[in-house]
Order: sequence, then structure tokens, then C-alpha cells
Amino acid sequence: MANVDSYAQLTMRNGAVVPLANTALTEATEDEILTDANFVGSAQAAGTFATQSLQNAVVIAAGISAENDMTYAYVRSAGKIKVALPVSGLSSGMGLPGTLPYPKQLVSGDSVVAMANAVADREVGLSVACSSGEYHCFAVTPAGAGEHELVSVLTGQSIGETLQGRTVTHAFAMGGNNAANFSSPVYFLNGSGTPIGSVTPNDPAVDTGLYQRCMASIALNTRVVFRTDA
Repeated sequence: MANVDSYAQLTMRNGAVVPLANTALTEATEDEILTDANFVGSAQAAGTFATQSLQNAVVIAAGISAENDMTYAYVRSAGKIKVALPVSGLSSGMGLPGTLPYPKQLVSGDSVVAMANAVADREVGLSVACSSGEYHCFAVTPAGAGEHELVSVLTGQSIGETLQGRTVTHAFAMGGNNAANFSSPVYFLNGSGTPIGSVTPNDPAVDTGLYQRCMASIALNTRVVFRTDA
């Protein structure tokens, strides 16, 4: 594992910006990106800076970038995912900051957490937003050909176990190093194994993860899966 450059911005409803940077973001593990001391004088958790320095700490757009692949990023609040954030790999960032489907109020202690991976890593990430205003991130690393289920990055549970009774309205997926291996999009499957929604994974080397419309009602037995041929 290596340490890589990363940077980010959170855009507030009143137009203010929370600048973030971590020049030693650890690959293959969740790591926090603090405020950029070059611009705000100190490195703090994003929520702490926003509530102390800004009058209206409601985030409406965001963008998280790193010099390698980005799989997912989110605002962690009291151990839970408050909002899953748009991301890009290889410091590209076209279209960032990306609009959030549901703006969120930051509070002191809220932190921005990112999962960056080596360009050769195959981990796939799925970020979703629900009509309830809830967000979540799911991930899995395929080890060969077959079907692969994405599970909660917090608990390892399925999307059905995590978001039962919610309706996903927006989503995006980052495909890892699988451009030559995908043989399906990411499908939301009902209990019978029939697709009820889908997301085409982005290639982190060239694409940005931005929220797109994706409607899927989540029941306890709902799963999110994709297939690879290697």
C-alpha cells in the first residue's frame, strides 16, 4: 500500500466552500480527508470547520479526487454514513463538485472518509441515495469470474438488510480495474433474482462518479450484484 495525494471540496448552500486535502491518503483502507491548512489555517474535521466558520453548513455538492482510483467516499457522522459523496480517480474530476440529490446539514465532528485503491485494484463501489434522504455505500472485490454481491461498507450486510423499506432514487458505481472483465452492469435484484434497477459502472481511470437517476424499491431480500467473466 502507498500514500497518495487527495483533495476535495464541499460546497455549501450559501456558496461557501470547505476545502479538503490529504497528501498521504492510505491506499486500500478508509482514511479521513481533513480541511486544507494551506487555505484555512488548520487541518480539522470537515464538520467541525463548517460549523465553526460558516453560517449555513448545509452541503449541496461535493467532489473527492485522488491520484489513483477512488472507490467511494462519504461523510461519517456518529459512526453512520450521512451522505455518500461524488468521486473521481487519477485526479481527473470532470463534473465535480457534483450535486447531491439531498442536501445535508453538517455538524461538529462530521468527517469526510475516502477509499482510494491502487489502479490495479478490482474493488467496485456503489453509492446510493434514497427518497428518505438516506445515503449508503456498498462494495465488493471480485476475485474471478461469476456473480458478485455488493455489501455495506459499514456492516457487510446486503442492500436489503441495510435499506429495507426505502426507495433508491439516485446512484453511481465506480468499477475498479474491471473494464475488460464486466459482463453485466450493477443490477438491483428482487427476491426472485429479477433485475428491478441498474447502474453502469464508471471506469475510475477516465470517468467521474456523479449521481444519476436510478429507481429501485428495496425489500429485505433485495440484492445488488454484477457479473464478470474473469
